[in-house]
Amino acid sequence: MVVSIAEAVRRIVNNSPCIMECLRMDIINYTALASRIQNDVSRILGGRKVKLEAIKMALIRCSEDLRREGEELDKSILSIIANTVLELKNDVALITVRQEGLVGKLDELMRRITSLRFLQLTQGAETFTIAIDQRACDDVFSLIGKSNVITVFHNQSAIILMSPKEIITTPGVISYITSTLLRNGVNITQIISCYVDTILIVDRVDAIRAYEVLERKIIEVRSSLSGKY
Repeated sequence: MVVSIAEAVRRIVNNSPCIMECLRMDIINYTALASRIQNDVSRILGGRKVKLEAIKMALIRCSEDLRREGEELDKSILSIIANTVLELKNDVALITVRQEGLVGKLDELMRRITSLRFLQLTQGAETFTIAIDQRACDDVFSLIGKSNVITVFHNQSAIILMSPKEIITTPGVISYITSTLLRNGVNITQIISCYVDTILIVDRVDAIRAYEVLERKIIEVRSSLSGKY
């Protein structure tokens, strides 16, 4: 299959989020970028020489496409953020255990913790991670056995984001949320998705700040969409 110059340029752009974002915002020197990627374009085209102007034009068209796609996607993401509701739960522990330690004991685990206010169970390739009310740690350890416990994070908090069902089919929403926390120096210990709920486990010392950052962002987006911000 013959690869066009436009396709070669698009591949390079797609492999560089920074370049993609600058093109989408139209804040880049197209000639300088074309010169920088000229050898890469030639390599993708099998060593064929490509004129700088042709690469520049492909970058400009790519930028126009990205802006058009980005505008539609941004609207969808912001609509979901504006209709998201937050909830904060403190005193959460995050326990990762070997699968063999929990297999066959799930019914007993459920029986022991039915009265607790928080539980999330996630299965990995070889482990289970349990986000649970911190008061239940001893029950979990006694049931599973401490030899099957891999890691434990005490003093965590769960920030629960309850969003419209469109979050399931809209790319970029989780990235928007996590980027917002990243810019404010908040580390996420664990991310859990449950239908339209996104659960962020963070250290308790960061919980209030993380909640306030997300709440402020939601209010800003709501105001922006209503024309008041």
